[in-house]
Amino acid sequence: MYKLEISTHEHAGIGVVSLLGEIDAETAPILELEMVPITRRYSRLILDLSAVKSISSVGLRKILMIYRQVKFHNGQILLAGMSEPLRNIMWAAGFLNYFIVAETLEMGLAAFE
Repeated sequence: MYKLEISTHEHAGIGVVSLLGEIDAETAPILELEMVPITRRYSRLILDLSAVKSISSVGLRKILMIYRQVKFHNGQILLAGMSEPLRNIMWAAGFLNYFIVAETLEMGLAAFE
């Protein structure tokens, strides 16, 4: 198993990216490489963070970069399934002001439908 596994699928025209593992200095470049074409393909995107174990400041910057790319293409991005520790980190960094947030992936999909 890699430190970060990324899987994508589409649900009713919504791009869903599920992340498993850690987002840090080692894995953030991989996340960026994978996300660039996805942010261009979907105007509505959900990042399922339910299996993210930890995130570093580099990882936070990559998540913000993803947000900016989606917004540049006039899209919407939603963060789903954050654990309480991850939500606290995102809140402390001021990130929750930028994103639509849902407790679960299912709730996120419903929010976009």
